[in-house]
Amino acid sequence: MNARTRSALAILTLLSVNAIGCGGGDNLPREAISGSVTLNGAMLDTGIITFVPVDPDIPTQGGTTIVDGSYSIPRAQGLVPGKYKVVISSGEGSEEKPVESLDEFGPGMPPVPAEESIPAQYSGNTVLEANVTAGGRNQFEFTLNKGGGGS
Repeated sequence: MNARTRSALAILTLLSVNAIGCGGGDNLPREAISGSVTLNGAMLDTGIITFVPVDPDIPTQGGTTIVDGSYSIPRAQGLVPGKYKVVISSGEGSEEKPVESLDEFGPGMPPVPAEESIPAQYSGNTVLEANVTAGGRNQFEFTLNKGGGGS
């Protein structure tokens, strides 16, 4: 993945995390979350992982970057106990979409990868889940396969 693609991914992640993973000072019983992501047996170089609550009464959702196959959300920005759908996204190995017009992207935003490299069953139509527990280890390992299956 080239530097431009990594920059785009980092900026999108920061915007996503700031929008969905803000925390601290809210007195919610947040838990730290960490783990790893592999794709076809290799650590995923870069990506984004997002935890979306299954129950609408769960007050938190959050996400962070995946770097060298690992991710971590500190307790201050963590998730409250409950069941979450897990969405993993990466443009790793894809070409950038050519810029036809500067109006195509928001101010200061670099082009995004042309295509998602993570299969839909882990990204747009995810089947992945995580159960965050109070005082638990809350370390989730996701093994993804482009041919299907995964955990």
